[in-house]
Amino acid sequence: MKHEIDRVVANLLLDEGEVFLPGVGTLILVRCAAKRLSSKELQRPYRELRLTGEERGVSLVKHIERIAGVTAERAEDIYNEYVAQSLRAGQFTIEHLCTIEGGSVQTLQEFENMANPKGRGTIKINPHTNYFIYVVAVLCMLFALGVAGYVLYSNGAFDFDKSLSARDVVAVESPVEVVEQQTEEVAQPLADTTAVTAVAELVESAEVEVVSEPQILPLRRGMSYAVYGVYNELRNAEDAVARLASRHPDIEAHIYDYDGRYMVALYELSQRSACGRKVSALKAERVGFKSVWVYTR
Repeated sequence: MKHEIDRVVANLLLDEGEVFLPGVGTLILVRCAAKRLSSKELQRPYRELRLTGEERGVSLVKHIERIAGVTAERAEDIYNEYVAQSLRAGQFTIEHLCTIEGGSVQTLQEFENMANPKGRGTIKINPHTNYFIYVVAVLCMLFALGVAGYVLYSNGAFDFDKSLSARDVVAVESPVEVVEQQTEEVAQPLADTTAVTAVAELVESAEVEVVSEPQILPLRRGMSYAVYGVYNELRNAEDAVARLASRHPDIEAHIYDYDGRYMVALYELSQRSACGRKVSALKAERVGFKSVWVYTR
């Protein structure tokens, strides 16, 4: 029971940003904006877990009552059992999330990775990068124009003198001579079609094998995703999608590029709250989705 409630607390923080634990305090996931450190360095935006004594956000007792479908008294009993299991020697531990002791909170690394998948590092700023890109783009355009002009010139597109002389010759020649030229051209032996026929037969009999590449979608800024799992190997992500398709055909899972790794997501929604509600309903209805969490780009 404690493990499941720990997961519920983590999902509520990622979905709603605030969770009230009676007798302990309110856990708040605060969004910290990016900050300029110098002309060439920028502090990456991140989310930080904090604790306050104020009653704010979603009450864990009310949430247990709602998702478990029990009475308020039973939800209170479940919460008290959870607190008794989590409190040891004055330290309140929420697995994979944080420890609370003496009014301060210490975030565990697993939840830190979920809250800040890109970390809390800095971003280098190079003001000359755009100018370099512009110069390269102009050079590429000039090179392409040069190649196109050379090809057209080689094919005689700009040979005006030859075109004019050919028209003058046709105008001066007599009709008889023109007919004779055409007759001679028709009288010439036709090209041997045996080789052409053999090549055509080979082309028709050849089998072209088309290898389908797995579709890896990019993460879109502002969108929220119901994450089933994150994998280092593409094959593992594909196996997860195949298992979901066989066991839950009504759910269409996709693979996304997750900073060099492969994220399998069940839903992609524009509102984080809506995505959180779908995940909560999915966990309540099906057994195999207890570890699904919400990630917002």
